[in-house]
Amino acid sequence: MTKILIVDDDPIVRAMLKDVLTQASFIVQLASNGNEALDIILSSSPDLVLLDIEMPGMNGIDVLKKIRLQRETRRLPVMFLTGAPLDPTRTVEVLELDPDDIVTKVISSKELVARIQWVLRRHELDRQEERSR
Repeated sequence: MTKILIVDDDPIVRAMLKDVLTQASFIVQLASNGNEALDIILSSSPDLVLLDIEMPGMNGIDVLKKIRLQRETRRLPVMFLTGAPLDPTRTVEVLELDPDDIVTKVISSKELVARIQWVLRRHELDRQEERSR
């Protein structure tokens, strides 16, 4: 089964996302901050990370920078979560890190699951392509 790590400082958002993804048959792990997320990523190798951009302490941008710098995690699919539209400067900063998708927290359950499945399919195709080289 597919493991998804949800990283958000808001316990209500974490609980809501966990319910949605558990109902969609994903195994869900939770982290409330960037440091906890990095520990979980290194110890349990999730298949995808849903990562809040704005968090106290280490924000999602800093977390993704660390993920992309590590050989073991640089190809880990990461989808950013945002509570509000990003200003143009922040959007550029986020896109330069090459996230797999950016979704708002105000998203339908069906669309969120569909986007996760789309990202996972793309990454599986990339892995298959690499193996065949």
